[in-house]
Amino acid sequence: MPVADGYDVHELWYRLPLLRPWSCLAVVSPERTPKTLRLARRLAELGTQLRRHPIELVDGLELDLERANAISHMVEPASSLAPAEPRFVVALDSPIANPVAIAVLAATDAVLLLLERGITGIPQARRIVEIVGRERLVGAVLDVG
Repeated sequence: MPVADGYDVHELWYRLPLLRPWSCLAVVSPERTPKTLRLARRLAELGTQLRRHPIELVDGLELDLERANAISHMVEPASSLAPAEPRFVVALDSPIANPVAIAVLAATDAVLLLLERGITGIPQARRIVEIVGRERLVGAVLDVG
């Protein structure tokens, strides 16, 4: 749900661990949009508030290979352990537009898709699902704004 400062993610935050336990969550959109970072930021902020330990927001937009490798190495240890506690939320470019993002997606436990009504095409959304794998996709947020 859009709100003044981004998204109201309370319900989403509580549902995410029920869908799939995770230490590192990627937020990705088929479009290049600042809304991806806004949604990731809101999740990290709320998670930090509720969990009382920091959940690090990682800005993975406009990735180059060097930055993708650095992010992958940073988050991979968290996701290689049994995912028990959320530690990272990563905002990522579309892997369709920027294939370098695939390296970071591979290092995450779970993926949340951000779709924009009237902008995101079904073929692009399906392609992202194919890239990340259905088993790692925890859901989608439809931005109606």
